[in-house]
Formats: sequence, C-alpha cells, structure tokens
Amino acid sequence: MRDYVVKVCGIRHIPQAIKIADFGATHIGMIYFPKSPRHIEIPQIQSIASAIKGKAKSVVVVVNPELSEAKRLLNIVDIIQFHGDEDIEFVKNFPKERVFKAFRIKEEKDIKKMEPFFKEGYTVLIDAFSEEAYGGTGKQIDRNLAKKVIDMYDRVILSGGLSPENLEEILRDLQPYGVDASSKLEKEPGIKDLEKTRRFIEIARKYYESAD
Repeated sequence: MRDYVVKVCGIRHIPQAIKIADFGATHIGMIYFPKSPRHIEIPQIQSIASAIKGKAKSVVVVVNPELSEAKRLLNIVDIIQFHGDEDIEFVKNFPKERVFKAFRIKEEKDIKKMEPFFKEGYTVLIDAFSEEAYGGTGKQIDRNLAKKVIDMYDRVILSGGLSPENLEEILRDLQPYGVDASSKLEKEPGIKDLEKTRRFIEIARKYYESAD
C-alpha cells in the first residue's frame, strides 16, 4: 500500500483526537511550545498519545528544544516534529523514521537549508514563512516554491493554509508525500470543526488511495 501522511495538527483534547483518528487521519499533532495558543503540557500530550495508540500516530511539535527535553517527549509520542531552527547535527540525534523536520519557506534560497536533511533521508515538512509565528498561521506557501521542493525530494509533507476547499486542487498540482492542516480546520485555536476536518481527511485519503 502507498505510504503517505494525512496529519491534523494542534489538537488539545482527547475526544477530538479520537474522533479525528476515527475519520482516518494517519497522524495527529500536538504542540509543545508555550508561545503557541495551541500549546498543551506533557501530561495532556501523554493522555492523547495513549488514547489514539493503534488508530493514528502521535506527533509532538517543538521549537528549538533542549536535547534532553526532545528525547523525553519522544518517549511519549511516535514522532517529534522540529519546527524551529534545529540543524542537521542536532536532528541526527533522533532516528529518521521518528522525525519530521519543518521548514518555513520564503524564497528559493531557503531550499538550500533543507538539502542536508534530504541527504540523510529525513521526512521534511514545508510551511509558509511568517515573521510572527513558527506555524499555524493559515498562510499558504508559494506553490512554485513548494513544487520545486516536492520535485527534488520524495518525502515532503505540505502544510500552510490547507482546507477542504483547496485541498483537491493542491494535491493534484503538487503531489506531495503528505499534507498537514491546523488553523483552517478550526473554530478556535486547538478546537477543530469536526465536519471540516472529516472532509479534509476524506479528500486527502481519496487522493492517496486512488493515486498510482
């Protein structure tokens, strides 16, 4: 079966996590970054990870963490997503099958920073650049830049401004390895609109399961 990622991020509550896993998300993301409005503490992360075990993979999103803190979190969840300025030497402390490395792409020269991660075989996630925040802004990445990265490397998850309204067209045009959505599926930070979320997952899975 084709390998792909359909990730819903910024989850804060167990009932929503279970529902979204039941809808068919492959990965469910939680934020461990106090500056984010979607931040939750370690005991909540642990509870959600336990609740979805066997249904979807749990992902914790961190920004420039200490090495010991990142290792502690990876004992709780399936995957750690580095969403800050972590370099390849730092990330190489973690097994590649348990890491997503995020990059906020503003211009073509930003792609250069990703190349060491391509070389080492890490899954990368590309998001729109924002001065104000590390992610969850709802901004869409420049599609030409996204296409360049996806054409260069086969393990690219696309993030930033994805919604049920634009997903079908974006998947058809860009053909990423995976997709990740958060703010465009929300009623308020950390609370998903479940109907929108269901539609998003349905569109994504239909694309990935019918593609060659």
